[in-house]
Amino acid sequence: MRHPSSLTPVLFLALATCASACASRPDGEEQESVASVSSGLGSAITEVTGFGSNPGALKMFEHVPAGLAASKPLVLVLHGCTETADSAARTGWNQLADEAGFAVVYPQQETANNPVRCFNWAGEYGNPENIQRGKGENLSIKQMVDKAIATHGSDAARVFVVGFSAGGATAAVMAATYPDVFAGGATIAGIPYNCTTTYAEVNSCMKPGKSRTAEQWADLVKAADPGFAGPWPRMSIWQGSADTTVATANRTELVKQWAGVHGVSGAAPTTDTVDGQSHAVYTNSSGKAVVETYEIAGMTHGIPVVPSAACGTAGAYAFDKGICAARRIATFFGITASGPGDAGADAKPGSSGGVSSSSSTGGLSPDGGTSSGGASSGAADPGAADGRHGSTCSVALPGGSTSTGTSLALLASLLTLTVARSRSRSRSNKAAPR
Repeated sequence: MRHPSSLTPVLFLALATCASACASRPDGEEQESVASVSSGLGSAITEVTGFGSNPGALKMFEHVPAGLAASKPLVLVLHGCTETADSAARTGWNQLADEAGFAVVYPQQETANNPVRCFNWAGEYGNPENIQRGKGENLSIKQMVDKAIATHGSDAARVFVVGFSAGGATAAVMAATYPDVFAGGATIAGIPYNCTTTYAEVNSCMKPGKSRTAEQWADLVKAADPGFAGPWPRMSIWQGSADTTVATANRTELVKQWAGVHGVSGAAPTTDTVDGQSHAVYTNSSGKAVVETYEIAGMTHGIPVVPSAACGTAGAYAFDKGICAARRIATFFGITASGPGDAGADAKPGSSGGVSSSSSTGGLSPDGGTSSGGASSGAADPGAADGRHGSTCSVALPGGSTSTGTSLALLASLLTLTVARSRSRSRSNKAAPR
């Protein structure tokens, strides 16, 4: 078998080609630069510098509504692999921030840290600092929170983190490592905290996913900040039913983890249908919703948006499914009530809100049961049949084999493994006596 280091140039070329194709809009239009996004998304996001020691070498961007008052919530939104802060800003949070009056911070990964801009949710090969409190990328993101609170007077008790794909996995990292900072988190096509710190296992975490008990998953979270006694961040968990990049089993495992953290792992959820999608809610002994989950029928690897209701724009990894993830998540956090694009009546802060019809035939149990009813199928993802949504590409691999429809995330992890191993060997060589 060829040594992984010899594959680096080929994999890098394959990924560069694939990333270029995946970064294009369905109509072929390339993404704009980060600082130029404005049309239909509120004012442009702007870069913020000088936010701390930034050990993870990330960039910080923000969207701040005009005339923002003090003591308002703060939301951090993390992009997926091959994406940027620009991409995350297209999913509805700018518009929602303008409507409700709160600041949004968009952390951005850099290619120097990860060649395809994945947040390093499993740490670097042989170096798990990125998932350890107060180190690496998680400390950089925490410093962004501190900067935003100091600058805008945001409410430190109402800070939330949301992420998609690798950003979703990192949202779980942030909620686990800083439960004293984040009141709530949301993962879209995410992965449980501390699924692995070994890059050889990254692909198996993504697909088919690792299965652990609720207690085992919860213990990993509690170990991330051993002195913390609660209350724990609330968690909103989203997954497309047709996602072939991050297996749908990860939704089950995330529910186990966070239901376990909140001590409701044995409880049956309340299930219903929200905007035509299957929804389940887990409440604690006080009746407070602490974990919720959505399964979006027919959606592949992406985020549901509703452009006609001022909720993002459709494009790569963003699909019009008739439900606005940003608004629903904000409602769960208690930031907003339901509004444009929602099927039901306004909800009380912290409730699921906007239920279009009730169903008790399905739901996701924390022990691994899946929803059996309540979801109505939306239109197929634009480009899902021909790959224009950007989740797959075809590349030639060493030895003459061809990977048709190979997951970009799979290639990303392979390249990251190769680069990280190279860095590890480089560090060892530097440390060795000559």
